[in-house]
Amino acid sequence: MITNYNSNRTNNKSSLTKLFVTTIVAALLMSLASCEIETSDNGELDGFWHLERIDSLENGKTVDCSNQLIFWGVQLRLIEAKDMGNNSINHLYLRFEQTSDSLYINKVYENHWHEDNPNDEVGGDVPVEVANDETRHYGINNIPEGFLKERLDGSKMVLKSKMLRLTFRRF
Repeated sequence: MITNYNSNRTNNKSSLTKLFVTTIVAALLMSLASCEIETSDNGELDGFWHLERIDSLENGKTVDCSNQLIFWGVQLRLIEAKDMGNNSINHLYLRFEQTSDSLYINKVYENHWHEDNPNDEVGGDVPVEVANDETRHYGINNIPEGFLKERLDGSKMVLKSKMLRLTFRRF
């Protein structure tokens, strides 16, 4: 009789363990199935890039940006252009498309933080229709703006527009 009781108790523990594991696995599978997972096909473009130099193709002048904190952060179909050393310049969000040899920035937005930010009368992301001093600060002279990818690898990115050549280093 005692042997029979211990055997039933072991079977109950085993059944509860199997039920628990099955429930956890089912919950994980349902949570994965309910989410749409976006993956990036940007290849080497994805990442955090430090703008080091801007070369003018019109007059040959060069602006050394290596000591400034100007960055482009690329993920999925969005670039965040940010000057971390200059609080008077807005952060920009750049929507883009790309091919194997080009990058096309088709929409630009000024980052005015959250829509209900009491310190900002505008709030939210504000579309920029025409290039201005802030877009030029990041090397964008036209909206939309097309760039030829002259170099893009694990450490360097060189983009050439009609007017400028931008040289970045992966950060």
